[in-house]
Amino acid sequence: MASLVRALALDELVAAADQVVVADVVTVQSAWDESHRVIHTTVEMGIRESWKGASPDSGRISIRQLGGTVGEIEMTVHGMPTFRVGERSLLFLRHSQVVGMSQGKRNLRRDGASHRWLVDPADRSEVVNVVAGGKLHAVGPERVDDLDGLRARILRMVGR
Repeated sequence: MASLVRALALDELVAAADQVVVADVVTVQSAWDESHRVIHTTVEMGIRESWKGASPDSGRISIRQLGGTVGEIEMTVHGMPTFRVGERSLLFLRHSQVVGMSQGKRNLRRDGASHRWLVDPADRSEVVNVVAGGKLHAVGPERVDDLDGLRARILRMVGR
């Protein structure tokens, strides 16, 4: 079995998301479903900035997605983003799910030289562009963005 995920441009991610947030991963917990057939992972995140949509009063958001590790059993869903406690990310969310699979998660890192926050490109290794005639083309790499510049672009897109 196989699946394809269509590459999404930044404006498409913003339009598809009901929330765009910068958040820190607080906990990552994986567990079997009730039937013991699939593993789900729940990621609890503390919101640092909200660029689109309402921010919960608690300042936290939970994401639940397929895949994860329980004991010695790992269930991998190719194209799903992974999360680690302590990391900070820019997330494009719809109904508390990451939009466009891994495309909707961008890791943030502090540049030691400039002391600015940088936004790493999304993992687009599992996505394709569909062109005329239904032909599929691999997607090229994105560039690293400056968080301040990306924030300004996204806020313009959402009318803020």
